[in-house]
Amino acid sequence: MVYGWVVNELPKWIVYGTWALINIVLFIYQFYNFSTLPRYFYTRILVREALAFARGPAIIINFNIIIILLPVCRNLISLLRGTGTCMPRTVKRILDKNLTFHKAVAWTIIAASAMHTMAHYYNYERIASVIRPIPTTLVEGPRYPLEALPKLTSRFLVQDPLTACFITYAGITGHIILVVLFLMMTSSIEFIRRSYFEVFWYTHHLFIIFLTGLAFHQFQQLLPVQKNAEGTYFQNLTAEGVINVVGAHPPALCSLLPAKGVCPEATFKGAPPLSWKFMLGGLFIYIIERIVRFIRSLQRVVIIKVVQHPSKTIEIQMKKRGFTTEAGQYVFINVPSVALFEWHPFTLTSSQEEAYFSVHIRIVGDWTQELSRQLGDGRNAFQQSWELPIVAIDGPFGTASEDVFEHDVGMLVGAGIGVTPFASILKSVFYKLTSEKKISLKKVYFYWICPEPQSFEWFADMLSSVEGQLTA
Repeated sequence: MVYGWVVNELPKWIVYGTWALINIVLFIYQFYNFSTLPRYFYTRILVREALAFARGPAIIINFNIIIILLPVCRNLISLLRGTGTCMPRTVKRILDKNLTFHKAVAWTIIAASAMHTMAHYYNYERIASVIRPIPTTLVEGPRYPLEALPKLTSRFLVQDPLTACFITYAGITGHIILVVLFLMMTSSIEFIRRSYFEVFWYTHHLFIIFLTGLAFHQFQQLLPVQKNAEGTYFQNLTAEGVINVVGAHPPALCSLLPAKGVCPEATFKGAPPLSWKFMLGGLFIYIIERIVRFIRSLQRVVIIKVVQHPSKTIEIQMKKRGFTTEAGQYVFINVPSVALFEWHPFTLTSSQEEAYFSVHIRIVGDWTQELSRQLGDGRNAFQQSWELPIVAIDGPFGTASEDVFEHDVGMLVGAGIGVTPFASILKSVFYKLTSEKKISLKKVYFYWICPEPQSFEWFADMLSSVEGQLTA
């Protein structure tokens, strides 16, 4: 049992643990820097610990932006996964969890965004509370140079803190990002995703607005960073007993000196935007992914046969030039006349030895009902090929099911329409045995669970045919 867990689960937890550790280290590193570095000294006087609590989650958001799009690059995953034996089985199992990892990264971004926002709400309130009117000394204690105030601080003199949140690029884009994250999060709930797929599909594409808002979030460079806080400096005592500092402007020392002019003037610059740099790598790979999908969608697909099965199930047999498959793979199907931008995944039910590829589709929603109608469901008249809708195919993509031939014994368990990948496997087993190809698979246990007896009807002919030929 322990050996099985080590082989099957340990690599996955190593990946998750490494990713979590990187997030923790980045947060601690960023938090420490903004809590201790001299360049942020005067900003810390103004907003206290909230500066570090705002910047710590920011680096987590930037890091996870690098990888949030990679798990949904299905062509990249398929390329990494491979279809041969060169890819270790443990790595394939990790790649099979790509959507689970995508969700974990997304929830991390949401949590970090919430923490980042709450810290900045405090920052806005704090700035507004200490600058009316602007004194020479903002707080009790150290002297504070007015140049260290964030840009656009003067607007806080006429605006309350809540209104001030919406008068900067950071505030506007930040709230837009929050709204987008909320819509994407709520529409990803399993009930919404399964019952109202269109809602999930379109709201998830708001990620374009999310990335655009994030890229411009720091555009105004509001955070002041002292340029001459670090470096060599000398201090001497004048004849009048005044301490004079020459060189850099060490803020911890200079802020405590009562006499004006004994320290070099502190100079500041705005912190440059960084988020757009973090997203470049992942975004570039995702754009390549979308280009590959677009090119594939332009390749012609011919529907050669449509079969109506019992239990509201239709089978679509198709051909596409250069299309090769492995048992257990799946494709994404787009029918522009049904929904122009929607792509739905379906498992292939044909084997690689057949001259066509096919999918079985259960008619359970608006999209499948409209597709069934356009394919001639319920009509008795024969339809010409030009009367059938145009279909675009993206794929095929690998899953764990295609690894069944690497084992001596295979256990196939499916429920309802979820049995479709095993139809492809059973057919492939039959063709490999009849062609006397050498395979590792010696025995197959097949379990199919259906809520009602009628559900067995739509695969009964295929199963009976395979069983009869195997036992002949």
